[in-house]
Amino acid sequence: MTPREIRAQLMLRGIRQQRIAEQLGVRAAAVSQVIDRKARSARIEAAIARAIGRPVHEVFPEYVA
Repeated sequence: MTPREIRAQLMLRGIRQQRIAEQLGVRAAAVSQVIDRKARSARIEAAIARAIGRPVHEVFPEYVA
């Protein structure tokens, strides 16, 4: 999924990046950087995928070996 698609899915579900960040104890900027593929975090990637109801390999397919 593209960063735009991920953000759209979060918005449709009423989930803000800040909420994911708070649940994980990280800054919202960290969540944004993962969405934008500027940083990697398996934990944040999993939380984003869970939030939009998709498997991680569908949301971040470029990281699947």
